[in-house]
Amino acid sequence: GLDPAHAAIDALRAPLAEYGIDPAGLTRDDWLDLLLTHKLQPAFPRDRITVIHDYPASQCALAKVRPGDPPLAERFELYLGPHELANGYHELNDAAEQRARFERDNARRRERGLREVPIDERLLAVLDAMPDCAGVALGIERLLMCLAGTDAIADVLAFPFADA
Repeated sequence: GLDPAHAAIDALRAPLAEYGIDPAGLTRDDWLDLLLTHKLQPAFPRDRITVIHDYPASQCALAKVRPGDPPLAERFELYLGPHELANGYHELNDAAEQRARFERDNARRRERGLREVPIDERLLAVLDAMPDCAGVALGIERLLMCLAGTDAIADVLAFPFADA
């Protein structure tokens, strides 16, 4: 298997050759995401829960990063079969670090010609006062998809996206 923390981009790209993905502008994190969504997720046993944890520090989002070699983001994703049901973090409570991450993310978006995401100043204003904690977000519609035995989220929505 591949070690996601140390594998070269070419090693991450090789298992995805059959998809004919244009590599122009794709980062190491992009290749890790594509490997997860195109190769790993579809192969998860449909009747089992799979947990992926200790993400690369570059994919930390709102999670704390645990120092080490390599440093790892203290976050996880929970799947039932190929469906991602939940995301969890050991929540970052350092406003200066979170601001730097927001700014870094926006710089990457600018490089790709994407619209910047407004920085949430209210979050940053209270972040340093937040106690050490963890959080999990569960996708109810995704859970309903699993319970209904469907791969289409539209099958479990109360109304279509077009009517939202």
